[in-house]
Amino acid sequence: MITFFRRLFNTKLGVVIAMLFVALIALAFGLADISAPGGMFSGGGTTVASVNGTDVDEDRVALMAQRALDNARTEQPNANMGDFIDSGALNDVIDQYVRSEALRMFANDHGILVSDDLVNAAIRDIPAFQGLTGEFDEPSFRQVIAAQGLSEAEVREDLARQALLRVLMGPLGASPHVTLTVARPYASLLPEERSGQVAAIPSSAIPEGNPPTAAEINAFYQDNIDRYTLPDRRAVRYAVFTRTSIDIPAPSEEDIRAYYEDNDERYAGSETRSFQQIILADEADARAFYQAVNGGADFAAQAAQRGFAAGSLNVSGQTQDAFQRTTSQDIAAAAFRANEGALLQPMRSGLGWHVIRVSDIVTRGATPLGNVRPEIVATLREEATVAALGAYYEEIESAIEDGASFEEVIEAKDLTIQSTPLLTSAGLAPDQPGYRPTADLQPILQLAFTLGEGDDPELVQLEENQRYALVQVTRVASRAPRALASIQPAVTRDFLLDRQARRAREIADGIVARVNAGQSLAEAMQEVEIDLPRPLPARATRQAVSRPDANIPEPVRLMFRMAENTAKLIRLPLDQGWYVVVLEAIESDEDRVTPEMVRRTAEQFEGVTGEEYSEQFINAVLVDYPVTRNEEAIAALAERLRTGRAN
Repeated sequence: MITFFRRLFNTKLGVVIAMLFVALIALAFGLADISAPGGMFSGGGTTVASVNGTDVDEDRVALMAQRALDNARTEQPNANMGDFIDSGALNDVIDQYVRSEALRMFANDHGILVSDDLVNAAIRDIPAFQGLTGEFDEPSFRQVIAAQGLSEAEVREDLARQALLRVLMGPLGASPHVTLTVARPYASLLPEERSGQVAAIPSSAIPEGNPPTAAEINAFYQDNIDRYTLPDRRAVRYAVFTRTSIDIPAPSEEDIRAYYEDNDERYAGSETRSFQQIILADEADARAFYQAVNGGADFAAQAAQRGFAAGSLNVSGQTQDAFQRTTSQDIAAAAFRANEGALLQPMRSGLGWHVIRVSDIVTRGATPLGNVRPEIVATLREEATVAALGAYYEEIESAIEDGASFEEVIEAKDLTIQSTPLLTSAGLAPDQPGYRPTADLQPILQLAFTLGEGDDPELVQLEENQRYALVQVTRVASRAPRALASIQPAVTRDFLLDRQARRAREIADGIVARVNAGQSLAEAMQEVEIDLPRPLPARATRQAVSRPDANIPEPVRLMFRMAENTAKLIRLPLDQGWYVVVLEAIESDEDRVTPEMVRRTAEQFEGVTGEEYSEQFINAVLVDYPVTRNEEAIAALAERLRTGRAN
């Protein structure tokens, strides 16, 4: 899990993407999950960092960290805040945010601004703000940002920041040119071939030896206490309610007809038109174009003479309203009065002079109510069900706020209680190894680990507009080691495996030392008094190893980080012992370097070079806009995020 978080942030630079990611954590990820729990921090404004004297408070960082974790859970459902912090991701969130803030200050001070029109366009493009037609819907916009506790100004600030970062960083990373002369020395490494031998020293080949004494077991237990320590756990009880918990009456005839009439744009007759259109800046040129086409010249050919591609002339499937939005009211009205094939006189809009030909007219008749009744009934039932489920949710929420107990709510709503043993955040039950968590437990445990024993029950969404649960924590078990007596057989087994592993390492170190002193691998292994697997030959080219999709064993990869006639160690998979890797020969042939190899190497270097330019630019900006971190405040914030408790 920790490795996953490190991958999430630690690309070579990845900083442009990562900073765009952080800039929109409070927006984009929030919009994707508007039911995400909040309220962990009620304010206080402790400064965790500053950029050129401007403070960054803990509330902002806490929100960004929670959103980053929520997003990570789309790929790793068992992700938790503890692993997030242990991986260093919290520090990455802070560092990337303050860097983006420094770049924003640099842009403002140098007159690089983002227009309101650009921000408006970005808002219109966010799917969460669009209605059923796919167009921007202001009520949806207001509802979504209100559900997140965001203001319009905050949304606009985040989108403006994103646009600024693209403007600043985009050109720097836009694949700078790397010449073939620069790339050739690196390309000449690709045909290089390396060969050697690999010998496995598995721990399982080492005798177990004498049984350990009680003192050895106890010492091993104490030295490895973290291995036998259980994480924080929660036992919960919960009750699920779904759509089937609510009786929904069938829609009335009046409701069906009203819906039909209110949606006449869908069910009434309609007409769409397709056009050929050219927009010219000069009236005289537009009239000359019209005269030529009206006299028999080809529309596309005349447009081509003026630099217009044929594909840019076609405007298809337009309603009058849609066409009006891209032209003007008068132009659209004229275009929809004209007959099919008609060529309209030049008309002017804010874009220039339009010459339009009506190329196609498609008319659709009205749909009778009887034909769409099942569709309308299903839609109305769905709307009524969602509304009723929301009301049911609010009734439970209000009862809890008014002081009702978990049992009282369950009895009033005739729900069924389910209970769990003590579980980790991943849903594991250390005291009941055979316990199998249900899919519902993932969101339930995410909520439970923000609650304590004795806290009021809370609601959590299991499936949007489908299923919810009322959750209460019944027991909390803090992180603590298991008693040695309860796990002594397992500790004994671990002790023996550890002793075998240490002996395997000693043997492997001895073989490496003897090979590096001049012995052959076969001679070095003959001095070992236990039976070991025979060494295997290994051979590969650098070109094969460097392919991103290459399935190359790690010992073979290691050969390309070694000097000739040397030996090195690398672990077996799952920490089951060691490989001794011996590199015996390096062969290279300049004549095998092809022009294609050089070209591909140059292309790969272009991406790396763009990242380096970006990194250097950011470092230069940070000289003029210095960042200061409050490590004590960051540590305190990390602890509050880890425990889910504010001071």
